[in-house]
Amino acid sequence: MSVDQTPVRFEILMSAGCGHGKRTAELVADVVREHAPGAEVESILVAGPDAAARLAFPGSPTVRVNGVDIEPQPPTGVGWA
Repeated sequence: MSVDQTPVRFEILMSAGCGHGKRTAELVADVVREHAPGAEVESILVAGPDAAARLAFPGSPTVRVNGVDIEPQPPTGVGWA
């Protein structure tokens, strides 16, 4: 039996001034330290409606693991106002 050696990648997408972004980044860092040491973590600033559309950004903050949102939402568009 082989074990999947695919590296885990975490993305934290947030808009400027997001009130929950810093705490979300801290929680992701805690999870990575405990459960996925060595995983890649990237914070991505979503700087406007064009970036939000390109990233299919549902709202701030968004956490994705290997490209999959940890809180999938129904497809209602992007979260930029």
